[in-house]
Amino acid sequence: MIDWHYPRTELAKSYMNAFDTGITGALALFAPRRMGKTEFVLLDLAPEAEARGYQVGYCSFWNLQDNPAKALRIALESISQKHDWRAKWASYLGTTGSELSANIVGASFKLQAKPQEPDMEQNDLLAIIDLFSKLAVQKKPTLLLLDEVQHLANDNYASLVATLRTQFEEHRKKLHVVYTGSSRDGLQRMFRDRKAPMFHAAQQVEFPKLESDFVAFMLKAFEQASQRKLALAKATRIFNRMNYNPALFHHLLRHMVIKGVYDIETGYETFRDLVDAEADYQALWEQCKPIDQAVLQLLVKDHELGLYSEEARQIVGDEIGIEQVTVKAVQNAIERLRNEQILYSLGRGQWEFEDPALKDWIMAR
Repeated sequence: MIDWHYPRTELAKSYMNAFDTGITGALALFAPRRMGKTEFVLLDLAPEAEARGYQVGYCSFWNLQDNPAKALRIALESISQKHDWRAKWASYLGTTGSELSANIVGASFKLQAKPQEPDMEQNDLLAIIDLFSKLAVQKKPTLLLLDEVQHLANDNYASLVATLRTQFEEHRKKLHVVYTGSSRDGLQRMFRDRKAPMFHAAQQVEFPKLESDFVAFMLKAFEQASQRKLALAKATRIFNRMNYNPALFHHLLRHMVIKGVYDIETGYETFRDLVDAEADYQALWEQCKPIDQAVLQLLVKDHELGLYSEEARQIVGDEIGIEQVTVKAVQNAIERLRNEQILYSLGRGQWEFEDPALKDWIMAR
């Protein structure tokens, strides 16, 4: 069996060293979706933690978006069980056949959430408190991996956040946490929230992107699978064009093996037609209001221009055919784009795209 997983052993060790030495009890890792966070925490970090005597639990708030308390409860209940982390990772791949659907690069920005029944949520929260108490009295320390944690920024989940805040503080000597997130803006809102100090205690880390070493490793796996060699320089250029997305690059190589394509530039062109990322971005674009589109275009063309300035508002007005655009109208557009997880705040009056590929798509227009 060919192993396509690129191990990031040293990175996992550095994070675990931070816990073992007491530098921090919580880490927060950010990277856009499909950049390898989940694969890393399941196939590198979790095994490293278990090798050091930790018991490990994993919870993705993406899977049960309408009921994150239940998702966490299930994760805590499974901690005592022996985990096959590779099997768990395989369950998150989202595709098992030779083709792959467009949603691998889809612009799924908005998290839908329905309020739970109060009694159901209360039962889950009571169970979570009990499970934390049981973990705290065990000899082994616990490492809890919380994936897509920005989902908890929704006001509907204030009770769950409050419960976690209390439990993490009470059991901080025996419980370590790694938060991961794919929305910079969602994470920033949580870390700035004075009502959620559990996030303030976490060390925020930009999850490092993969470089040419990753490409070289994947080309060796490709050679094992196809008995053909690919040029590293060409493959690295393609990886860069794919915005350093390891999941997409892996699927590109798998697609080439299955289709018998041994020129990576040719393979990339046919692969682009297969995933049809542009159709996803076109659909997202069409869902935006005209003023939202104009704001995005302005950010692409003149990133340094203040969005609320008179000059910027004149440009937006010219784009949508309105003589005078108010500051409030631009503020409303920004808020919509933040809620849709299209933009995030770099600081006061500074905005950037959550998905760099969307920015490139708009620029290409």
